[in-house]
Amino acid sequence: MRIGAHQSISGGIYKSIERALHDGCEALQVFVRNASRWESKPLNEKDAEKFRQKAEDFGTENICAHASYLINLASASGDIYSKSLKACADELSRCGKLGIPYYVIHPGSFTGSTLEDGIRRIAVSLDRIYHENGFRTMTLLEITAGQGSSVGCSFEHMEEIINLASCSEKIGLCLDSCHMFSAGYDIVNDYDSVFDSLSEKFGDKIRVFHLNDAKKPLGSRVDRHAMIGKGEIGEEFFRKAVNESGFGHMLGILETPIGEGSTYASEVNLLKSYRI
Repeated sequence: MRIGAHQSISGGIYKSIERALHDGCEALQVFVRNASRWESKPLNEKDAEKFRQKAEDFGTENICAHASYLINLASASGDIYSKSLKACADELSRCGKLGIPYYVIHPGSFTGSTLEDGIRRIAVSLDRIYHENGFRTMTLLEITAGQGSSVGCSFEHMEEIINLASCSEKIGLCLDSCHMFSAGYDIVNDYDSVFDSLSEKFGDKIRVFHLNDAKKPLGSRVDRHAMIGKGEIGEEFFRKAVNESGFGHMLGILETPIGEGSTYASEVNLLKSYRI
């Protein structure tokens, strides 16, 4: 597993790679635009060129993007849904211009409809986006903690979306240790069973693994990240994960609450120290 973290794009998206190198990262996750607004300025071409140049040295295959938290492809609201389609397509376009191979997205929330309708809307949305634009970047559906009416807190949700979509070859999976634990998957005491099931269902479609401890107990359905080894999951899981041969192709991305102004260097070094 290549160990890294989500880095800020403040000052120019290319600076995220500089921050990753400073922290000793082998992998990187970024936003490709302002993650808290529907509308964003066009991608600065000079910044994009600097990013591509730095990414070539860092390893473009070691980089993924994370979708804006506003995007909800499962939404039953016409306005939110149309904005989500537009924003998702815009972000995938930016990934293409930057050469980023993976785009991580929360599947969405089916508020106002049913889980089945939400799952169908996600599959239809991805088909529409890929068929209309021909994007090469792979979309990775992120496992969720299961709060409220969110889609994606079970492996079966992801299977259904992939099976319904005609662009299934463009859809993969992003795991998140905190989300899985909070959703009720006992990755601490039932490690082999959980990951054997994932491997059987999804194989090499799993490309990114968010490495976060959890502040809340197993099955809480509450998404609260904790520092590695400081939460309910504990160190032993992360020792196993970074040494798991089946995870060798994955990007291991930290999203732990390091605090404003801090860096991920100590957390990256901690995970590296677990390697055998």
